[in-house]
Amino acid sequence: MLQQGKNNLQAPWLGFTGFLSIAVLLTLLVFAGEAVRDAFDPRKTILGAA
Repeated sequence: MLQQGKNNLQAPWLGFTGFLSIAVLLTLLVFAGEAVRDAFDPRKTILGAA
């Protein structure tokens, strides 16, 4: 998708769409990784008190 946007500079929405798709995917991946880390953290207390 980014290659298509690069090849068609007269249509900037193609590049924006590719960039936005990758940005959303990476953001969701980070949030999922944080959730998995929090779920399996052995040092986390039951009540959440530090």
